[in-house]
Amino acid sequence: MGKLTKPAVILSLILVTWAWLPRVWGQWPGSDGGAAWPPPAAQFLQEVAWGIYWLTNDQRQRWGLAALAWDESLAAAARWHSGDMLQRRFFSHDTPDGRSLTDRLAPGYTRAGENIWSGSGMNYGDSRLLAREIVTGWLASPGHRANILDPGYTHLGVGIAAQGPEIRATQDFVQAH
Repeated sequence: MGKLTKPAVILSLILVTWAWLPRVWGQWPGSDGGAAWPPPAAQFLQEVAWGIYWLTNDQRQRWGLAALAWDESLAAAARWHSGDMLQRRFFSHDTPDGRSLTDRLAPGYTRAGENIWSGSGMNYGDSRLLAREIVTGWLASPGHRANILDPGYTHLGVGIAAQGPEIRATQDFVQAH
């Protein structure tokens, strides 16, 4: 069997993550308190994504806003963007070749917004703690907070990717018509 390349490992993580989607908070497993190494498995990454989704909707509820519906096509776009940022070593809403959020989304959305996050050396044993840290960081930033609390958004997708000690998170918001 041939040697796996970093892009192949990232793609494998993204594909496996996409296949595992718990539908209720009760299915989000607890943490085991493990150390920051080895890199997280796809299940852990999906647990973090679902934690971000639930924490985002919790914040919206506190402000009297409607919950955002989970959208798998947005989650796939968010996972792809998080993985692309790691693979090509950039951190931006636009890819190095100039593709923006609206270029990465399927057509048909009225408006869209995006939050991105970057971290390194995180505790890979506690998905809830990592999800909370990411959402807390976004809430501390006026622009990111505005996306989370925008009453016009109706759907959300969250994607997480990891490579070694590096993690990227992406939230894609849309207003569906």
